[in-house]
Amino acid sequence: KTLTDTDLRNKTFQLKNQYQEKRNLDSLIAEAFAITREASFRTLGLRHFDVQLIGGLVLNSGKISEMRTGEGKTLVATLPAYLNALTNKGVHVVTVNDYLASRDQISMGQIYRFLGLDTGLIQEDMSFLERQQNYRADITYVTNNEVAFDYLRDNMASNLNQVVLPPFNYCIVDEVDSIFIDEAQVPLIISQAVETCIDKYIVAAEVA
Repeated sequence: KTLTDTDLRNKTFQLKNQYQEKRNLDSLIAEAFAITREASFRTLGLRHFDVQLIGGLVLNSGKISEMRTGEGKTLVATLPAYLNALTNKGVHVVTVNDYLASRDQISMGQIYRFLGLDTGLIQEDMSFLERQQNYRADITYVTNNEVAFDYLRDNMASNLNQVVLPPFNYCIVDEVDSIFIDEAQVPLIISQAVETCIDKYIVAAEVA
């Protein structure tokens, strides 16, 4: 609380340097969570409750944190998202629809930008270059369908210049039951127009 806004922002660069030296995020958890908590209060007027800090610890450990509607899942996600963004390897926050992705990127993005991080947003109508640029952000908000189709398209690419997704590092899945159970029952099919050579059909018709 005694730090100025500039001092608080500089803490991000200090923590990044500490990570580069030690390659261990566990030693940064307490300070990173405290910085995120204070930044949230200064930008949004929202201060994480102690139980929300516990939720952040659960998410950071790669486990599922069950919270009811209104208990602040979106705010909880900022804690491990900021922590894992310190690696400079990128963080994905996956939601179920474009509205939630856009809303969360705008609202929670205030915290990250205050702390010197940049955020990205993937939407359905974005071009290839826009997707590449947004995926390169420190923290990227995206829907499950968009990231899944981008993954499929990347695996169809003939060279690395056609790939939009960076190497996977850390991901937070909102509404995990909906995405991993309900949505997972719907197969994702990717297709594209293929030029058909009609000469063979003409020859075949003549032979027939």
